[in-house]
Amino acid sequence: ATRKGNAVSLKLDQGSKLKGQTVRLVLDPSVQPQIASTSASTIANMSLSPWTYRDSCVESRLPRRISHAQCLTSGCLSLLGGREDAALEAKPIYYQVLVLHRIPRQRHSKKAGRMRRNQYDFRLGTEVISVGCTCVRPSVIPQQ
Repeated sequence: ATRKGNAVSLKLDQGSKLKGQTVRLVLDPSVQPQIASTSASTIANMSLSPWTYRDSCVESRLPRRISHAQCLTSGCLSLLGGREDAALEAKPIYYQVLVLHRIPRQRHSKKAGRMRRNQYDFRLGTEVISVGCTCVRPSVIPQQ
């Protein structure tokens, strides 16, 4: 194991089996996520299928705040005049991200059966988020 600041890096053998194992994880506080930066909001406003961001906050999840894109129009804006064109549809673009879920560890102490506090395990999970919007041709199903 190597240590740099508050971050710990582990080199695992190829044959390591971590399923069901508990590993110590220390996050580097100097790494700050850059969510909804100025350039991202500029792209959202310049797009033919503009979007805005809404935040999802879950206290037991890392990262706690995740921004989701929300399409502002159902159609796409035309190049001439900027009016909404119903011939094309604005659809969200989805991306799967890794998250950690904090789960309280419940262990009894030896004194009068009291619970020990502030001990957690983390479960790795995924969430699908919308990162932007794009224009697509509508799908038409012919009737018979």
